[in-house]
Amino acid sequence: MTCGILFQATRAVPVDLAVYRAGAEFARAGIDLYAGPVATGLLFTYPPFSAILFLPLTVLGLDVAQVAVVALNGGLLCFIARRSAARWWPVVVVAALCTEAVHTSVNLGQVNLALVALVLAAPRVGVGVAAGVKLTPLIFVVGMVVRREFTAAAVAVGVAAGTVGVGFLLLPQDSVDYWLGGLFADSGRVYAEPGSSHNQSLRGLLLRLGVESPVVWLAIAAAVAAGAFVLAAKADRVLAVAIVGMTGAAVSPWSWGHHWVWVVPLIAVVGRELAAKRWMWLLPVPFLLGTLPPVLATANPLGAGAVPVLTSGPLWLLVSNTYLLLFLATLLSIALSRRQASRGKSCLRSSRSELP
Repeated sequence: MTCGILFQATRAVPVDLAVYRAGAEFARAGIDLYAGPVATGLLFTYPPFSAILFLPLTVLGLDVAQVAVVALNGGLLCFIARRSAARWWPVVVVAALCTEAVHTSVNLGQVNLALVALVLAAPRVGVGVAAGVKLTPLIFVVGMVVRREFTAAAVAVGVAAGTVGVGFLLLPQDSVDYWLGGLFADSGRVYAEPGSSHNQSLRGLLLRLGVESPVVWLAIAAAVAAGAFVLAAKADRVLAVAIVGMTGAAVSPWSWGHHWVWVVPLIAVVGRELAAKRWMWLLPVPFLLGTLPPVLATANPLGAGAVPVLTSGPLWLLVSNTYLLLFLATLLSIALSRRQASRGKSCLRSSRSELP
């Protein structure tokens, strides 16, 4: 299956790779990055710093760039799996490739796996650099503060600010447009229909349920994020990265399915916990299986002109919100696991107190 995915990714020009490469070409030529579409009718929606990072793609021929990006994503996936699962990392790689998040990231030439790798490899500097490419990794700064890792948070913010400074230095007008013109907050540049089933965030779910109030969305997002941060505060590093990364995708105004690549470390955690016979971790498994591309395609096909099989009803609602349900099932598993551990400690203390 792996070879099939990699071959498919190199057959046609990956859409996001084309946008990255075109954005870098615009930046090199001094053309306005944000005035209109840069490639295949799509806008460049990333910070100016990212266009600078993508400049090496302009040196490579398109065919070479495609192969290089596929190989890079494969290497990054292996790195993430090794950091998350030690000796069982090949199993995690195979399982992750079966998810729509990773499958689509590879096929589109996306940068998502690089963000996960940066956060896992260098939590301080990596978060700052990742935020320079996409804004959502800034949520890890909040996670650091909740964990009382104030120095790490300060370093991450400093590095992120540095990426903004580099953008103003090398692409001043684009930086003014993006940061001071408010383009960074315009999710409509990503997709014009926020209630589409393509939007795998809380905002998308609420809009599909007919709840249009931004106040309700912000209140629910804040409550969910607060609960997730509390659970992440006492988690080990791999689980914390998975939780906070998924929280960013959940509370973002717009999240494509491939933004949920944080399922890679989650797969490692679920496997680890089930191997230890902590059966409450079976809860996320059905939703992980629900992220298989053929399953999601029944309600959310990505191909041009593709028609969904499911368009309404409970099953459609379930499938079209699989990533969010996976996230909530994960939070529930953590809470139940903590409760079980707490009961175990309580029973141990009680039994000791009864000893003569």
